[in-house]
Amino acid sequence: MRAYGHETDGITAIPEEAAYLAAAGGQLVDKKDRKTLTEAVKWMTAHAGPTVSGRPWSATTLRRRLQNPAIAGLRENADGELVPGPAEPLIDVEVFYELKELFEENRNHQGTKPKHVHYLSGGSGTCAVCKQPLVSRSTANGGRGYVCESEGCGKVRISAEPLDEYVGERVVARLASPAQLKRLAAIRDRFLAEAREAERFQEELRGHKEELARAYGAKELNLSEFRAAKTALEKRRGEAMAAVRRGKALEELPELTPQGVETWWNETAGREQRRNLVQLTVREVRVGPATVRGSRKFDEARFEIFWR
Repeated sequence: MRAYGHETDGITAIPEEAAYLAAAGGQLVDKKDRKTLTEAVKWMTAHAGPTVSGRPWSATTLRRRLQNPAIAGLRENADGELVPGPAEPLIDVEVFYELKELFEENRNHQGTKPKHVHYLSGGSGTCAVCKQPLVSRSTANGGRGYVCESEGCGKVRISAEPLDEYVGERVVARLASPAQLKRLAAIRDRFLAEAREAERFQEELRGHKEELARAYGAKELNLSEFRAAKTALEKRRGEAMAAVRRGKALEELPELTPQGVETWWNETAGREQRRNLVQLTVREVRVGPATVRGSRKFDEARFEIFWR
């Protein structure tokens, strides 16, 4: 899939799209009437239309595109330096560096970069080759990634942060539909009911343990039966604790309206809260191998999302 503003060769500029990107970037660095990223996103959606994948613009999508050196005709060399590249520029180099400084300042104001929270942890991310869950591992550059470690496979490896951002964008775009919001509300209500039932079980757990101990003491159970019953009880305890945690997380969800979800995601929610919404909406993200070995290009064709 091509990048917005350039043809599929990644070099040739598309003048109309370049003009929209230049205008959005200019709004962010205009000293007299500077716009916020959220305002620029709304402007792009209203005037430029959807992204090349047909979805509405999001803060992550616009920021990522405006941070790509190719839009200024630059590329990053092996030493991490920006040098002239083959792509036709879409915006002025001076504006690109102003944007780069702006985004860096915003990151600095947020303080130390928080520990990455994986939206697809717990088995939501799977290998498209062997269908087994991906696991989180450190990458060579010190970041985090999703990796297939299944015996006989190991063919999928991808950086976690851009994939999580991509999935998050898809979730917010999906929840712009009233029908999907209604579906989400039903899932939320079911999980909340499970959480209430789990809380009742936790209150009764001590009594269950005492009853089990009495039965063993009265020799109504032998040792193997006692151990089996205790293991089953501990398993139910773990499941109940997970259900209660999930219930508490669901209480932090925003008002389930398209505007409520979008504003909450972009301006209020922390990464843990975003993960909760992703896992409530997404059943599985299947990730395929890179089309070019060692490629760092983010390729949407590698992913398939299965919704709840």
